[in-house]
Amino acid sequence: MNIKKKIINLKGLRCPDTMLFLRKKLRSTKIGELILIISDDITLKREIIFLCNFSNYILIKKNISKMPYSYLIKKK
Repeated sequence: MNIKKKIINLKGLRCPDTMLFLRKKLRSTKIGELILIISDDITLKREIIFLCNFSNYILIKKNISKMPYSYLIKKK
């Protein structure tokens, strides 16, 4: 099985631009695709949880111990 992977670099963006840009990029993702999100926006720590809870994404892994933060999500 070949799982596609996508990297979305959001470094330098601040809320609300972070989420607007992220949602725009996520529209083109396919079911089962893994997405690595990289950001230095502290508000994304909270927003990524909301995104996964209310959209078709699963938060697989997060690294928020140091900047830039990274989140691995999968479209379901």
